[in-house]
Amino acid sequence: MSLTESSPVQVKADRNGFILVPDPAATFESIVEYMELRLEQSHDFFHKTDMVLDLRARSLRTDEIASLYDKLYEKARVKIVEVRLSDDLSFAVEGELRRLRGSRRGDAEEAQDPPIVVRNTCRSGVRIVSPSDCVILGDVNPGAEIVAAGDVVVFGTLRGLAHAGAGGERSARIWALSIEPNQLRIADLVAVPPKGGKPTPKRFEVAEIQNGTIQVVTA
Repeated sequence: MSLTESSPVQVKADRNGFILVPDPAATFESIVEYMELRLEQSHDFFHKTDMVLDLRARSLRTDEIASLYDKLYEKARVKIVEVRLSDDLSFAVEGELRRLRGSRRGDAEEAQDPPIVVRNTCRSGVRIVSPSDCVILGDVNPGAEIVAAGDVVVFGTLRGLAHAGAGGERSARIWALSIEPNQLRIADLVAVPPKGGKPTPKRFEVAEIQNGTIQVVTA
């Protein structure tokens, strides 16, 4: 790949470092290849810089985020310090996910408790309870149950039961690459999705309360 070709990822500078914005049509392989070439040709310029990965237009799987993180660090000691999933959801990265910021808290307010991060698929019979947000780096299979006082964020397919805002917080949300659960709960409301297949969403799906009912929308 040449840097003169159409770029699969934009590299934008800001006061804190750089922002990586993958093209919606770009393959993960082309993104990695381009960044490796860019860092190789401008190693001193990018060396030991911080980068934000902006996935609002083009989502990546958890393993792809981790792979890109490792490759950038190995190539030029570049660190991905934040991943943006939508206008109101991002997470900070520093070896692990430390904080999850949701729109319900406002820009200046931080969560009192760190999120619980589960780094594997939740299989049938597993029950996870979090006093704040809960982040699942994998699927939630049928028969698994995720309960959180804050948001539930699933980097995979949600097919089990998810309960966000378990303490009564109606502004809590459930995020997943694909929402196909047995049951959704937000605060005191319950929803059972219709049976049958549906097209795989291109980006995150979000379950939230709208007009007194739980609705699933694309982020």
